[in-house]
Amino acid sequence: MKTLKIAIALLFLFQYCFGQALNTDTVKRKTKIEWGAMYKGSRLDTIRVNLDRGDKQALFRVAQYLDSNSTMTESLGYHILHTKQSEIARRLINENCIFLRNEFTVDTKTTAKDFLTFLMRNIDKISFSYDAYAYLITPLDKREAKYEIRELTQNRKAELKQNAGALLNSELVKHNNINQLIRYKDPAALFNIVSLLYANRSRFDSYQSNTDEYINLIQLLTGTEIGVEDGYGKMSFHIDKDFEPDSRLNLLIYFAKNYTSYKWDDSLGIFRNKTAVIQKPDKETVLFQLLNAKTDSVAINAFISLTQGNVAKVKAMANDYNKADISFNWVLPTFPYRFLSQMVVLTDYCKNNHVDFLGSEKLRQYITKLKNSKLSFKERYAIEDKVINNIDVNEITAFEYWCLINERDFDLTYSAGRILDKFYSKNWYKIVHDQNQLKLYLKKAGLYQNIGIIGISNNFIKKFIDSDSTAINLLKRIVSTDEDITRQTEIALKIGVQKPATPVFDRRFNGGNYDTVVYDLSKQYQQVILRVKDSLDRDNAVAKLFSTINYDQIELAFQLLEPYKFKWRNSKYTFMDRDFGFISYDFDDPILRSQFIKVYKSHTQSGVYAWYLSWAGSDYMNAKKHILDYDKIYELLKFDVVNAFVGGGGATHDNEIYALIKLLELKFSTTLRFPKKLCNSGNLYGCNSLERASEWMKYLKDKGLLKLAHNTPISFNCPLAIDEQYRF
Repeated sequence: MKTLKIAIALLFLFQYCFGQALNTDTVKRKTKIEWGAMYKGSRLDTIRVNLDRGDKQALFRVAQYLDSNSTMTESLGYHILHTKQSEIARRLINENCIFLRNEFTVDTKTTAKDFLTFLMRNIDKISFSYDAYAYLITPLDKREAKYEIRELTQNRKAELKQNAGALLNSELVKHNNINQLIRYKDPAALFNIVSLLYANRSRFDSYQSNTDEYINLIQLLTGTEIGVEDGYGKMSFHIDKDFEPDSRLNLLIYFAKNYTSYKWDDSLGIFRNKTAVIQKPDKETVLFQLLNAKTDSVAINAFISLTQGNVAKVKAMANDYNKADISFNWVLPTFPYRFLSQMVVLTDYCKNNHVDFLGSEKLRQYITKLKNSKLSFKERYAIEDKVINNIDVNEITAFEYWCLINERDFDLTYSAGRILDKFYSKNWYKIVHDQNQLKLYLKKAGLYQNIGIIGISNNFIKKFIDSDSTAINLLKRIVSTDEDITRQTEIALKIGVQKPATPVFDRRFNGGNYDTVVYDLSKQYQQVILRVKDSLDRDNAVAKLFSTINYDQIELAFQLLEPYKFKWRNSKYTFMDRDFGFISYDFDDPILRSQFIKVYKSHTQSGVYAWYLSWAGSDYMNAKKHILDYDKIYELLKFDVVNAFVGGGGATHDNEIYALIKLLELKFSTTLRFPKKLCNSGNLYGCNSLERASEWMKYLKDKGLLKLAHNTPISFNCPLAIDEQYRF
């Protein structure tokens, strides 16, 4: 027997040396394996197949490639990769071997000699486990794996019970005879399920998509969820979501050691392990699982409760759920787990510092009103102004809290964007001169930015730009052990001494914003109708044509479009709001459309925009003198080009601003080198007035047209160039 082992070892050593000669030959003469040869169908690929089959000799064959720098071409989906043979060899070994760390570890420093020496020393110990479909030395049931077991929540039990029929009759269960084991109440069913989970693990070019089916079966059959260590040494209860297979292996180890301890309980209809310590699910576990409840109110109430829960537990579980990409009810914020990890810190800070984050009934009524999507521009604007003027600095955090919870409501979050922007500039003196309010503001600036979502939530620190000496001194006096506050204080001090430098707008003219002339609109329209047959393509072509017209062609455009029917409703007159700035007017309403045409035919262009602003309820005139009030206009330009507080899809809402800018352009006979229209959208491209508004604010100030100082902090939305580190 000893002689046989020596012979086998010498045979493998010969194969190694011969393989080395081949690889050396590859580098020198490129005869056997050409540089960049295709991996698929190659000798190395054949070794992969043999490794998968449990051929122990394939371990020796793959070793020779650990020293090879030759590159092979391989495909990963649509990606073409050029990978060194040594990297492929390491990957194949790591995919197919589960040696313990103290037995052998393959890394970038491992040579062919290292691996072959290990193999030859352990040739009679290494075996192929068909339970794991991997090579090992220490058997699965002789290994250790940390685990925790907890009882399923009632919500999870109900969910599994509802899906029990599909799970127990799935191909996974029937094809692998697991149904027979369950019928005979044999706990080997549990081991076999987890064995298949690990054996079918994802590899380089194959993805295991149904991992949740295995875990759901285990939970259904045991009435518990089992957590094991993942590849980072953390306890994972989302094994089906883990990218690396470490947690699946540890679950297999657990069942290899313990499946015989499970006995069928007829009264409960599950396998029970009476020797195991089974924990009751804590409050946070129950609430996190309710975030995916089908009933909106259940999910949102669970979310609200979690925002006020235990900081450490909620942050840890939110991180786990976010990492595992656990599904959730879409009534919740776009990134509910990222929101939770910051909001629970916010509420904890508020509790410890006696800050009201729930607010009064009146405040919540304001929020309910702002969620009404049927509000006209005038009605919404009035409610926004009521909030700005009637709540104080002690209530604004509660307003933000409820707006964060209702982030999915776009109407609310855009209203909140305008409200918060104007509110903080208006109340800046009170906030800066109150150490508690100043710390709270700095704390929120850090937390909101950490959510990692678009919106003015990222720009709270921006209000400190160009601070006066008093504000700078008050910032310097802040003493806090809170890392968020100290970090934001450092940033505030750095940008507080810098002047807001308005960037040069070198994109006044761009792909959706340029001057156009459409000659013979009627003829071009008829050509589009005759040329483009597909209805959707024709709709887009029509929209693109009418987005390029000039102001004098609006009446003709209405006449031509009157009989035309778009496939998608509300697409016909988009050029009126996107390209000419009549944002809130419903041109699809025939009565309002007729009203507008009458005004259009009887007024100058300036008169039409003035009429529209009056219709929208915009306060931009000097009431006594009936002339433009440049101070009012300046404030509107500053705050009424709006971005959402959080989320909102990323668009910028112009509100009434372009109409105001058009009045200024006509009054002073200049467009400040911008195009004559807001946009040429083509039913797709979105332009906004942010840069135009900034330029006109500068114009009004430079021309001495302002009577007031306008020295409140800048808008969250002001386009600035501070420096490379802090760019807004």
